Order: sequence, then structure tokens, then C-alpha cells
Amino acid sequence: MVCVILTVSVVLLLQYDDPLRIAARNSDTITIVATYDRESRTLTANQVVEYRNRSTHEKNTIKFHIFANAFREGALFPPVSDGEIATAFPDGRSFGHINVTRVAVSGAQSIPNIIGDDANVLAVMLPQPLLPNQTTRIEIDYVVQLANIAHRLGYTDRVVNLGNFYPVPVIFDEGTWMTNTYSYNGDPFFNALHNFNVTLTKPSKYIMASSGVVIREQTTDTTRTTTVRSYAIRDWAASLSPHFETLTRIVDRVAVNYYFLDDVDPLRSLETSIRSLRTFSRLFVRYPYKQLSVVQTDFLHGGMEFGEIVFISTQITEREEIDRVIIHEIAHQWWYGIIGNDQVRTAWIDEGLAEFSTLLFYDENPDFGINRTDYINTFRNNFATFARLVHGVGGTLNTNMNRELHAFSNQYEYVFMTYVRGMLLFVDLEKVIGHNAMRASLRHLAQEHKFGILTPDCVVRGFEQTTDLRLSLFFHSFTNGLTN
Repeated sequence: MVCVILTVSVVLLLQYDDPLRIAARNSDTITIVATYDRESRTLTANQVVEYRNRSTHEKNTIKFHIFANAFREGALFPPVSDGEIATAFPDGRSFGHINVTRVAVSGAQSIPNIIGDDANVLAVMLPQPLLPNQTTRIEIDYVVQLANIAHRLGYTDRVVNLGNFYPVPVIFDEGTWMTNTYSYNGDPFFNALHNFNVTLTKPSKYIMASSGVVIREQTTDTTRTTTVRSYAIRDWAASLSPHFETLTRIVDRVAVNYYFLDDVDPLRSLETSIRSLRTFSRLFVRYPYKQLSVVQTDFLHGGMEFGEIVFISTQITEREEIDRVIIHEIAHQWWYGIIGNDQVRTAWIDEGLAEFSTLLFYDENPDFGINRTDYINTFRNNFATFARLVHGVGGTLNTNMNRELHAFSNQYEYVFMTYVRGMLLFVDLEKVIGHNAMRASLRHLAQEHKFGILTPDCVVRGFEQTTDLRLSLFFHSFTNGLTN
């Protein structure tokens, strides 16, 4: 895939000089009207996608990822590893799935066709070819059965997480649908920008934290219906709970919301969120959305990013670690969100940059008490320990970073090759080009590729442009595994 940068006509620029409006005009819109039923633990939804053929290819089929099927019994690529089952399922093993009940294209009924290596793709057959720049309206009715699991998608006795539940159009790149299965390694999502209009009805006592700005809310004795709107984000998500407490502060015209269950110092968490937003807006590009929600929720892993919302796990209880996860996940609003990348095939880009951005946050906010040298040495020492362990059991350390998620032999290898090695790549690059050039290069990358897609070539080219150095061999030595 080549570098992708948002391009618009001169007329459009004159009419809409706000980058977010430009991105929204160049994004398809997904409208979802859904109801969450507490008794059956199901989400029943009607979804309409205004899909524009932005390629130069004629299309007879539109493909959607349906990742909710990864939670079904017998899935070939389940959401958690065998070692995580006891932690992930608070009340014993549980399963979920998505049942697509109806598909219509421009009003004409179409038979739902579930395909893929693990029932992970919905293929929508078009009644007539969709030519370049033409738009069609695809309507999908479905029911998502939630599993009792502390994950992106699922419920516990305190909270309901609604991440990646809806059919999402697969990216079409140079004549190829970029389909992929779920993976318990990393974040198996590579999505284009979409505008979202979501209306969700749930029990009246449930508070909803979500992507988007609230447009309206209606309540009855038994239900609460909330409508939210988002522009140009990569994933819409929500978390529901009757137990949420909330804090909100307006910062630089952005509503920063903190939803929590049992945080003993919620004001500190809100302050860390605000400082993260301000720091990264100053270092990279201004945060373009009207709100950011940080949610403490039941979640297997440390945290998870979505458009305008991040999850922070209730399993994290140490103050320093809570701060670090909040900072890292908010950094993802830039590296993955505003500046996208293929998280399935080049996870080191967003994870490495989010980790390095966390280091920059501590540089900019010394009152957090994190020593830069000690912080970096922790990464180096952890990687050295991992390498010794691999060699100690007779294994071979595969340091290739440009791998699909399933190509990592286990979660430890994934973490060390994307988070840890990704962080060290940018730390060592900073040594080569200097502190000021590093910051200038990151700002250049963010500004040039906001609302676009970063590829490895984009990253190399961006640093070369700002430093006037030839850096391809440096990057190649890291990403292709020539440096250990």
C-alpha cells in the first residue's frame, strides 16, 4: 500500500477549511439504530451504510468485517488465548455471535452471504456493478448476542462493552479487499474513516460512554435512548453501565469525560487525560474532535483505543500504571486514529509511536516523576531478558516487525516486537537525528498524514524529508530484524 493522504478539490477547501469537515466530506456515513436488551444480553440493530466506490475498480460485491463472530463457539480465531480464558470469563466460558437477518441494496433485498476463513466477512452482492465514484445504500439488520467476557465486546456483572460489534466495510486497496480474521494478538482492525450517527436504546439506569457528541436523549420509565454523532473516526464504540460515575471538564473547547467504576482517585485520572490531550495536541496536531471519553471498565487487557474513546482496565490498580495506560491510549488518538495505519500488518507503527509519545509526555510533564533514562532502560532490559528467555529454551528470536498478527508465535512475541522494539526503534532514531529533529519529524508526519494512512514507506520518507538524511537502512535494520 502506498502512502495515503487526504486530498480534496480547491473548491472544497474554499468551502470547508476545517480539516475535520474535509475529512468528513470524504468519508462514508454509517447510521446505526440499536437496542440493548438486558435480559437476553443482545443488541438488535438496523444499520445503513452510504458506500461510495472510491477506487478505480468496478465493484460487484461490497465486503464487511463481522468481528462479533469471533466470539462464537468453535471460532477458529477466538478473541482470547487459552492462557487468558480464566481471566477473561468471570463466570465461566461464554460465547456470542452476530446473526445477520436482512440485507438490502438501494432498497432491493439481498441474501446475506457469510464467508471468510472464520465466518468473519459479510459479502453483499450488488444488483448492478458499482462504478468508480458511484454511491450505493446498503442496509443491514442484525442481532449481536454478547458473551459474558471482559473484552472489547461483551458484558460482566457491572458493564457492557460495545467495541467492533457492527459490520464495517473492508478496506479495498489496489484491487484487493484487505480482509483478515480476528486475532488475540494485538488489534486486528484496519478501517477507513467513517462518519457515525448512532442511536442506542438501553435500560433507563444505564449510563453510556461512547464515541461522538450527544445530539439528543429521551427517557421513559424503562428506557433511555441516546443519539450521538461522530465525524471521520476509524471505530465507533461504547460502554454501558448503571454503575458509572462521571467527571467532565471542558479543555480547549473539547469535553474531556471520565467514566469510572471504582477508581480511588478519579480526579487524578481526569487530570492525566487532560494533560495527555493538551500535550499531544501541542506536539503533533490539534485534537480535531469535540469530545474525548476515558472509560474505566472491565477489560482483559490494560487498555484499548477507539475513535474519541478509550478503555482503561479495572484490573490496573497502581497509580503510576493507571497514568501510563491513560497516556498511551490517548496517544493512540493520534497514532491509529487521526493518523491511521494497518494495525494488522504493521502494528509496530501505532504501538511504537504510542509508546514513544508516552515518553515524550513524561518529558513535557516532569511532575509525573518519570526519569527518561530509567524509562528507556526498562524497555532495553525487558527486551534483553525476553531474548535470553527465548534463546534459553532453544528458540530463535525472530525480530521481524513487519508481520501480520497471526505470524507472531504468541502474545509475548507480539508485545516485544511491536510495543517494546517499536519504542526502541524511535528512541534510537532520536539518538541519530537529535531531539529537536525527532519532534519536528513527528509533527511533520502528523500534519502530512492526518486523516490518512501511514505505511512503513511513509514513515521513512517523512523522517528523511525533515532531516535530509537517508534513513531507510536504519529502519530496515529494525523492522526486518537485522538488529538484535
